[in-house]
Amino acid sequence: MHAGWEKGSVENLVGYARRNYLVPLPEGTDLETINAELKQNCLADQQRIMAGRTDPIASRLACERACLGPLPTHAPDLGPIAEVLVHSTGRVRFQTNDYSVPIQYAYQRLTLKADPFRVRLYASEGLVADHPRSYLQRQVIEDWRHYVSLLLKKSFAVPWASALRHGDLPPTFEAARLDLVARRSDGNREFARLLELCLAHSVEMVETALAQARGQGDWSADTVRQLLNVASAPAALAPPLDPSQYPAYQGTTTPPDLAAYNRLLEVQP
Repeated sequence: MHAGWEKGSVENLVGYARRNYLVPLPEGTDLETINAELKQNCLADQQRIMAGRTDPIASRLACERACLGPLPTHAPDLGPIAEVLVHSTGRVRFQTNDYSVPIQYAYQRLTLKADPFRVRLYASEGLVADHPRSYLQRQVIEDWRHYVSLLLKKSFAVPWASALRHGDLPPTFEAARLDLVARRSDGNREFARLLELCLAHSVEMVETALAQARGQGDWSADTVRQLLNVASAPAALAPPLDPSQYPAYQGTTTPPDLAAYNRLLEVQP
């Protein structure tokens, strides 16, 4: 008894598929597109009749399928799984590259799962960080959201935070920071409060509210927060009143006697 990858027919079939379907290297916009093309090639190959046989591969597969076990209910994890230690900088190292996690996990151990495209980190409560996987060496992959709580305490570091300088924030945010610094002594801290709003709302929503707030003149993070609350609140339209539900208001009422107020004009001795 040999393992599947040690059987000659299996190894020959792997080589056949590689030479016919993967040479030259397939190109596609994503892995799903390449896999779909590979699946079509494999299905087409089932019409081939192997040497020494009289019926195609598809017919023999139909006979064997009744004896095969069910497919897994979920796709298996592809790639390494490791326990990693979070450094004081809020980063973990994987294959020479550093990936950020929320700073509150510093000095803790997390579970790292890597697939060909993503690097994900898990704590006991679930997923805490998700990054695109880098195949370069000695790179730093950061998410500025992981450091907002720290920047609120150490706002002096905002202008030099590498996660912000290399992050995906629109240029309007840096322009807003410079505006705050020019008008307020605590401008960097106010900008950190603005970043905190991006943890509860999308960056696009915050950017829209920020543009509205700056258009009003003097503004702050509270102004942006209020605009976000208004934009996020559902429109509460009061239904029109049904007069039939209020019969007491349908009848005519006796008009008041305004002559009673004439006594106010009398001169009291």
